[in-house]
Order: sequence, then structure tokens, then C-alpha cells
Amino acid sequence: MDYPCLSLKTTHIGSLPFEDPEKAVDLILDFVDIPAWPQLSKLQNESMLIQFNEGLPGFERERKTINTTSSNFEEELIKFYELYFEIIERKNLDLLKNFSLSEDYAKGFKTFLKRIQNLNLPIVKGQITGPFTLATSLKTENKEISIFREDLKDLITKFLTLKALSQGLELKKFSSIVVIFLDEPGLSGFGSSSFITLSKDLVLSILNEMIEILTNFEIITGIHICANTSWDIILESKVNIISFDSFNFYDKLIIYKNFLKNFLKDENKYLAWGVIPTNSEILENISLEEIIRKFRSQLSDLSSTLNISKEEVLRKSLFTPSCGLGSLSESLSIKALELLKNFKSFIIKE
Repeated sequence: MDYPCLSLKTTHIGSLPFEDPEKAVDLILDFVDIPAWPQLSKLQNESMLIQFNEGLPGFERERKTINTTSSNFEEELIKFYELYFEIIERKNLDLLKNFSLSEDYAKGFKTFLKRIQNLNLPIVKGQITGPFTLATSLKTENKEISIFREDLKDLITKFLTLKALSQGLELKKFSSIVVIFLDEPGLSGFGSSSFITLSKDLVLSILNEMIEILTNFEIITGIHICANTSWDIILESKVNIISFDSFNFYDKLIIYKNFLKNFLKDENKYLAWGVIPTNSEILENISLEEIIRKFRSQLSDLSSTLNISKEEVLRKSLFTPSCGLGSLSESLSIKALELLKNFKSFIIKE
């Protein structure tokens, strides 16, 4: 399936440096084509390693660990897998309420839902921490990294799948087309000494498990990585959109030219170019002209390297900031979104 609704559209990655969800939602609705609910990363429960873990069996928020020795861990685990079976195998979707994002953990999500209910938006976006990032970040009470335990890797992947599905179907109440990005900054560490024993097949299996289920519910999927990684893994996955920091890492992605060409051949595959830098010092001083000049050069290079016309590349392109905006000042986050909007206006006039 092709998604013409994605072509040349702008969106954002997720995080914003605001504490007021109304202000954050106002900004998003004003500046991007595909609004995404804002993650308010300054709030205590909205960091990416906490926000989506509410209800995860064994999770201890203060320690950011999974306590597998707690008295009720096994009971919680059994209950979780019973719910998973009922939801995924028997399609008892009412049970997804157990995995909904709560006000305490996602003020921006709840505010966003209220604001968009009468707007008839054609397409909206959500996001969630990806399974590799969460499973390589959460440790047990004994300092074991979750991804090295088959039971915890499976638990985290399936838990995030239900959290993403719940989010996606809530968004679908107000928009017929929904995109969910899996945020995978942890994949920049794939192949490092800490994770040298993890295989490409393992990474593909946990990513595709989530992607396939979301796709079955007609949710468009994306993977966002704001640094460098082994791009062949992502390009071979079943994801629809690859979101990358083109401002800083275009030259790393184009190395995988054969994988990239095969990826873009599929009608339902798109690149989300992170054209606006999110480094404070660079963003403070950069102009729209510099951003456009850099993108034009990259577009020409990709077109000639892959032997795909610029027009076709643009048809398969979206535009975003290079990463989340949560670490910026409020004024710089607004500048980033203004630059993105003006960049889009310039590109479509060419």
C-alpha cells in the first residue's frame, strides 16, 4: 500500500521542553503537518525510560529496574500474558484499557486527544520507546541487562507492543491514519563491546514483532534513530518510515546504498529527513538558507548514488527536526519548528 498522505509532510519526534501540555499542543498544531502528541520530558514521569513502563511487571520506577524477585512478579507476569493472548489472539480490544497511557505519565497525550477530537485531522502521530532501547536500558535487581534474558526480552517487546497498540487505536478514534514511531536511540550502540553478542537477527525479530502487529491494525510504523547505527538492520526491517538525523549523519546512511535503494523501491517505504539541527549551539546560529543548501546537496547526492530521480526521492520523503526538542530551551524549540515549517514552504515551491 502506498501512503501519499506522507509525501513532503512535516512532523516532530516527540519531546518538547514545556511543562504546560496546552502550550505544547498549541505549538504542534501550529507548526507541523502531521501533529504528534508532545512528550513533556521535563516532567518526572515523562522520560523515555519511564513514560511507557507504567504497568510493566516488576518495574520499579525509582530504581528504573525490573525486580524479578518481588513477591508478586510471577503473578503479574502470568496476568500480563493472559491479557496479551486475549488481546492479540482473541481480539478482545476492550482489554487494551489496561495499557492506556495515564495522565500521570503522559499529560501531553491526554491533552492532545482532547484537542484533536473535533479537528478532523487526516493523519496524526504517536511514539513509544523501542524494544531494543528499553531492553538494553532496563536492568534487573542483580544488574542483569534485560535483553540478555530471553524471558525479559520477550516481556518488554510484548508489553511495548500493547502500549503502542493502545495508543494507536486511541488516536484512530480521531484520525483515520495513524503513525507510530519506535524511538530507538539505543541502536546507536549496536555492535559495541557491551552488545557484541547480540545478533542482527535478534534485533530484527523484536522490531518486526512490534511492527507486524501494529501493521495488522492498519497503523503506519516508523523507527527513529538520532545517531548512527548499522542501518542495514533498519532498512531490512518491515518498518514503513526510517527517521534519521540527516543534518549530521546522512553520510553514514548513504554507505548502505544497496539496502537503501531496495528500501525505497517499495511503495510503502519512506525516509523522514531530520533536516533541522537540535544541537543548541548550531541551532542558535544557523539560517534557513544553510539548511536548504545542505539538504539540496544531500538530495542530489542520494539521487545520483541510487539512480533515483529527485522527484521520486521527494515523493518518498518527510521532514522533521533531527531529534526530539526536549533538551532545548523553549525559545530554541520554537525556532526549530519555525525553521521546519519554512523549510517545507520553500521545498514545495521549487
